[in-house]
Amino acid sequence: MIAKRALAVVGIATLPLATSACKPPAAGETATPSSAICKVGGTANEIGKIGLNKKQTRNAVIVIRVAVERDLPRRAAVIGIATTLQESYLDNGVVGDDGTAFGIFQQRPVSGWGTVETATTPEVAAGKFYDQLVKVKRWKKRPLTEAAQAVQRSAYPNAYAKHEDEAEQIVAKLTPRACKEAGR
Repeated sequence: MIAKRALAVVGIATLPLATSACKPPAAGETATPSSAICKVGGTANEIGKIGLNKKQTRNAVIVIRVAVERDLPRRAAVIGIATTLQESYLDNGVVGDDGTAFGIFQQRPVSGWGTVETATTPEVAAGKFYDQLVKVKRWKKRPLTEAAQAVQRSAYPNAYAKHEDEAEQIVAKLTPRACKEAGR
């Protein structure tokens, strides 16, 4: 009985230490991926709740991680995820537009998005997407569908809007609490 109580007390005493990395930065500190210990990922339980398979989840984590690594706000990750949901539903093997659009963002090499190889490398494709997104005037304040359309120039400019709620859920589930609290 005494041993069980001692273990319980030790477990409670160590809990705050185990979760201290999830706290937002102290007053006056700037939140960065390194100070907030932003490691993108989720548990199997979280992944199941958002209805993505393993490949889709891997691609979603990559899109979010690239935003975190570039110090972009959470909104960028939501726009990136919503875009990939519309373009490919996070399936990197999708080929569209009569064989001219590739990867999770359906980037077209003939339109200046690089090569088929770069378009089908999720890290590179996400980076290229964010490179263009940050050039869009007031992208942080614009409706998601306008920001995504300014980058993608889709034949269906309003189609991104229907994915905003799901993108929010995916980003919330796959971004660690520290990153969410830091607005990343």
